[in-house]
This record gives sequence, C-alpha cells and structure tokens, in this order.
Amino acid sequence: REVTLDEFDSLLILADYVAIKEGADMQSSDSRSLASLLIIQDIQEAVYKEKLEKGDKSAKKPCNPISEILDTRTRSLLRVVDCKGYVMSNQIVSAAIAQVAESREMNAVLSELLSAEGNEPYLRPIELYVNLDKKEQLSFWDICLRARKRREIAVGYCAVDEELKVVKYEDCADMMLNPPDKGKKRVWSRGDIVVVFAQD
Repeated sequence: REVTLDEFDSLLILADYVAIKEGADMQSSDSRSLASLLIIQDIQEAVYKEKLEKGDKSAKKPCNPISEILDTRTRSLLRVVDCKGYVMSNQIVSAAIAQVAESREMNAVLSELLSAEGNEPYLRPIELYVNLDKKEQLSFWDICLRARKRREIAVGYCAVDEELKVVKYEDCADMMLNPPDKGKKRVWSRGDIVVVFAQD
C-alpha cells in the first residue's frame, strides 16, 4: 500500500550539509529547507482535502513538519511560511559547548545523553511506580524516588486516555516535562506514563 505524506506522524527536514561542504552558505541551505517545507505542507493539505472529499475515514489532520535551520536570521521567515516547529542545530551545539566550558562536569552528562550508548529516554507505565489498587496519592517527587530505586531518572509524565492505554503521537504535546508542582499530590490512574532516563 502506498503511504502518503499526510499519514506520517512526524516529518523532519534536515539541512543540506552536502551543499555546505561544497561551498554553499548556511542561508542557501536554509532556503532549500524552507522550500521543501512549503512543498510538503502543500502536498499534505491537498491530499488531506482530497481524502475528506472522498469521505475516506482514514483521513487525519497532517502533522506539522519540523525543519532544521542553521542561520539564526532565517527565524523571521519561519513565521511567514507558518512553520510550527524548527530546530536550530547550530544553537544546540553552541549551548552544549558553552555548558561544558562553564562546568566541565557537564561533559559527562551530555556525553551520556547524546551518545548512542548509555542512558536514553523511555516511556514507562505508571504501574511500575504506583500500586493503583490502593488509590494512593503521590507527588511527582514520590515517583522520582521510586524511579531512582529502579536506577532510573524520572523527568516528566503524561496522563493518557484510559481506554487506549497507549501513547499516541498527538498526546505528546500534553506531556509534562519538569513539572512545576512536583510536591503536589495526585491520584495516578491506569494509562498514565512516566518519562524516564534509563539504561535498557
């Protein structure tokens, strides 16, 4: 079966590093990325409308493509093309280098998180940390302590639709990373997930 652009859960447009190696500047690479973004958005919208007109029940609203941007001056154009998400990869690298320059201990943390080996993010069911039958009220700090006993670091959570008991891509927008009221107690329910860093 043919998969159309409107069916993807996520789309990431990467910068043209080959052109940069051959002498192109960052702005021309960003221009290519933005042109690709506009073409993809047009195709997504056209296919989505066509499916709606045909009464196709599998039609779902297309995802927002994310574009990698190299030049900070390109950001102003992103509003014009209605780009909902972008990644400033050079800025991320610069921020990581600045953190290591300020505190050498950060190098070990960033190396662990950004390398292919070692700890990585996982979505764990709340049942690993809470006995749901007891209906106990626990704060996020309590969940963190229980995660720590499992040699994991809890960094957030997401309340998920109880009927589905799965994490859908659309629900990730509601994910709470570094929750503000960590000490506030709440009743956790079946289907909630905890975002942790752990070794598999």
